[in-house]
Amino acid sequence: MDIDKGEVLRYLGHRGQQLTEELEQMVDEMLELCARLAKPRWTHRRMSLEAAGSPVVLEGGALRLEGADIAAHLAGAGEAAVMAVTLGVEVEGRIRRLELADMVRSLVLDAAATALTETACDACQEEIARAAGEDGLVTGARFSPGYGDLPLTVQPDILRVLDTQRKIGLTCTASLILLPRKSVTAVIGLFPRDKQPVKQRGRRSCDSCALRKTCTFRRDGGSCEYTR
Repeated sequence: MDIDKGEVLRYLGHRGQQLTEELEQMVDEMLELCARLAKPRWTHRRMSLEAAGSPVVLEGGALRLEGADIAAHLAGAGEAAVMAVTLGVEVEGRIRRLELADMVRSLVLDAAATALTETACDACQEEIARAAGEDGLVTGARFSPGYGDLPLTVQPDILRVLDTQRKIGLTCTASLILLPRKSVTAVIGLFPRDKQPVKQRGRRSCDSCALRKTCTFRRDGGSCEYTR
């Protein structure tokens, strides 16, 4: 799975300035290391959407999603796909070890892992979209716990319904941090082709992001991968 070097540089705050030969070599080295250590894995599950208000109720109460934002996000969907993606523990461990020995390389490797996580999420979503398309459905955008008013407290329930610990080695702590940390969970609406909301067809807006006030991308006049 390829890692987008441009995305890695963007995570590092690069704005088009000339890179030194030494830095260019370091970035390439960390991209190669990330590709070698990371083991992208994912799992997903289609679930019937049985109550579209707040909370959204999936699959006979197997999963309840609190918040007005996720309710609006899934409005008009007949089903939802719940997904989880992780890069595994090896790249995570190397990032932590480099923090003690070479902070710059640690930051570059961390950025490479973040970019690869998004690539893996896209691959998982494409897999969901292909299966949904066979049933005449289209997918909306990803919506993760912590975005808008969907609380992080739903993480354990998402991991439970997906059986992530057994399938891909993904767990979460009592403080709701995913382990390994280079992991993502998300919910995607599955819509009839003629009922997909217009706002679902593009990327998400910064306006309802919980990080909008502290986002370094917005501060520097840019945006993250979710809104471009």
